[in-house]
Amino acid sequence: MSSCGMVIVLLFPPLLSALKVFGHSILKRGTFGPTLLWQEKIVFSFFFGGAVVCLGLSFAFHTLCCHSINVGRIFCKLDYMGISLLIVGSFIPWIYYGFYCRMEPKITYIGMVSVLGVAAIIVSLWDKFSESRFRPLRAGVFVGMGCSGILPTIHYIITDGVRSLFEDNAFHWLLLMAFLYLLGALLYATRTPERFFPGKCDIWFQSHQLFHTCVVIAAFVHYYGISEMAWMRLNGRCPTDALSFLSRTEL
Repeated sequence: MSSCGMVIVLLFPPLLSALKVFGHSILKRGTFGPTLLWQEKIVFSFFFGGAVVCLGLSFAFHTLCCHSINVGRIFCKLDYMGISLLIVGSFIPWIYYGFYCRMEPKITYIGMVSVLGVAAIIVSLWDKFSESRFRPLRAGVFVGMGCSGILPTIHYIITDGVRSLFEDNAFHWLLLMAFLYLLGALLYATRTPERFFPGKCDIWFQSHQLFHTCVVIAAFVHYYGISEMAWMRLNGRCPTDALSFLSRTEL
């Protein structure tokens, strides 16, 4: 029955409908006007795709885990793969718009998080890495993915300052997103609230459901943050030196 509750949480209808509406507004008309370049559409598509695939695979796991041990193991691996895709898909828009006028750091950091994402997917799907002796490696890969945002953040602070980080990069929304992820992970790791109410949260309001609820809310928060970043970047202008660099790279 607890899996039934998880399926309902993961199939939260407003999420998918909102993602569809948000995607339509971004890719068609939306806030940024009808002349949105294909690059911008692809950048947002990484986030939409990662969110839908992550929640979809998690829904499939909680629906099919009771089928058999082998099926449960397969979809458990796919569930972890979906988490990796969501992390990568969330980082790409932030890096793209954070370093919008600087090609080299933008490509470097997107490449870095993509490589970490591939490593996390390999660790998630390869049976060898599911052994208990590789648990530190699995944990290290996912922690590395989560902490990979620290390096571009420090880079941006050094080059542009803390004020620009919050005003131009909507960093306050990303901090709220990180808080929601950490809150969900903390509830899940400590098994709160069922540890305080044994037998009362077997179906509803258990830590696993609350964790996924935090992930859903964090996805909305992240979307709002990267939309704010995109609006400021697309309605602003790059410095002269950055424009000259971009023009040279396009020739």
